[in-house]
Amino acid sequence: MTTIAAPRPRSSLFRRAAFALAAASALFASACASMGNMMSEPQQPAIGLYEMRIYTPAPGKKAALDARFRDHTVGLFQKHGMTPIGFFHVYTPPGAPADDRLFYVMGYKDRAARDESWRAFAQDPEWQKVYADSQKDGSLTTQGGIENVFFSPAEYSPKLNLTPSATPRHFEYRVYTGNPGKLENIHARFRDHTMRIFARLGMANYLYWRPVADQPAQTDKMAYMLAFPTAAARTTMWQAFAADEKWKKVSAESQVGGQLLKTPGGVVSVQLTPTDYSPLR
Repeated sequence: MTTIAAPRPRSSLFRRAAFALAAASALFASACASMGNMMSEPQQPAIGLYEMRIYTPAPGKKAALDARFRDHTVGLFQKHGMTPIGFFHVYTPPGAPADDRLFYVMGYKDRAARDESWRAFAQDPEWQKVYADSQKDGSLTTQGGIENVFFSPAEYSPKLNLTPSATPRHFEYRVYTGNPGKLENIHARFRDHTMRIFARLGMANYLYWRPVADQPAQTDKMAYMLAFPTAAARTTMWQAFAADEKWKKVSAESQVGGQLLKTPGGVVSVQLTPTDYSPLR
């Protein structure tokens, strides 16, 4: 007698189908979430050339210069393919004389792209009108009050991060001048030791630079930027750095063959406070 197998209960088939559908839905939702996160993360520009520009406002023109950048110039920079990175006022410690200079950092793909963007910016009718209107009552900068330096990123520099901070930070721009033949020793000390000590003590390594070679005034120099939670934290962290036993050992060992930094004047430091229109804060 032939035995015919009983069919599986329909409820079991339904349960298996429902499970497969749920798993597929979860996978799809996860993929969508990942894509959404990727799309929401800001794309960091590819920058091969940095420019530090320093403006000295004419007397009484600091606010007008800020207004021109805030309301017009930054947007026009972006329109012409430039990357505005950070705009800073000089931090003046209590009791120190005021320093009204404006420091700002721009990024470009390369020198050719930079020059083409500035050419287009200078010829833009909107900029020409903004510039003329802003200068009606006198120049916003002093005569010879615009300086600039071109940098390439050091090979050990952290990747540019323009993600806004929840609260404005305190920045420091430092320029080192090495004794002849010692510049690469300085870079090696930062790459192999100093940056790690900074990070351990809470000092944020931001950008490290080599001046572009066609600038005679920048011979034997390197520059970098650090970020701190506050001006007070900066003071405390530098004190901790100077007293750090690891740093003392590294400093001594690195200078067995001679002092690395020029003395005096081998270290120039400028403390900076981000403006309200600065992308980097």
